[in-house]
Amino acid sequence: MIRKYLLPIFVMALFGFSSCRQESGSPVRNVRFDPNLLNQMKDGSSCASHSYFYEDKEVNLGAVFTKQVLVSFTAGSTYEEQKNTMEKYGFVKGIGYPATFSSGTLFNLSLIDGLSCSQTEQALKVLSKDQLVTYAAPYFVQQSNLLGVSNETIVAVQEGKKATLDDLLQAYGASVVTSLGENVYVVEVDKSSKGNALELANYLKLQEGIAHAEPNFVVSDAPANPASSLRNLSGTTRR
Repeated sequence: MIRKYLLPIFVMALFGFSSCRQESGSPVRNVRFDPNLLNQMKDGSSCASHSYFYEDKEVNLGAVFTKQVLVSFTAGSTYEEQKNTMEKYGFVKGIGYPATFSSGTLFNLSLIDGLSCSQTEQALKVLSKDQLVTYAAPYFVQQSNLLGVSNETIVAVQEGKKATLDDLLQAYGASVVTSLGENVYVVEVDKSSKGNALELANYLKLQEGIAHAEPNFVVSDAPANPASSLRNLSGTTRR
């Protein structure tokens, strides 16, 4: 129902990846991994399985991908500030290219080898506590793609139910960024919201007055072997 609204977002994010490379593109140095930073997690710990609804069908995403995550930084922060901040986290290997969305810019962080899915989930919690980080969310492997959970959800409401959406978003700690057409909106979350864009979409799906809700994914090619090293992010938003 809302597919026709997604093409402009695809084009915008593609432009962001092709033209917004940082001038100082050196990776974050690989500092010694601090096991105490993720001390609540052990290899082999069970991980939550995630899913979302696409055209009213539930799509299973499985556990989080362990090689990279998505983050956004405080508006106005410089690349040097971002790089220096990430250097203190031993599980961060480097900062990838930016992707531009209606709500701002997201960056891929590549992670060190050997993390479990539970440790990756804990890493997201650790990153979210950083003052320079305004949003942190996982990637998932879906067939031949990596799907990164951006900070946006695309929401379609039933006729006359915009006020219902506004009330739901206020309670969730989210807000409308822009409209994509009649009764279709781009909604933004951040780390202070009750959940990320995937969790918001699943929450709204169950609410009266909401016709459709789907996270606006960042898409890149999945590695042939998910356990292998991953190149810098070069994908676009959800097709």
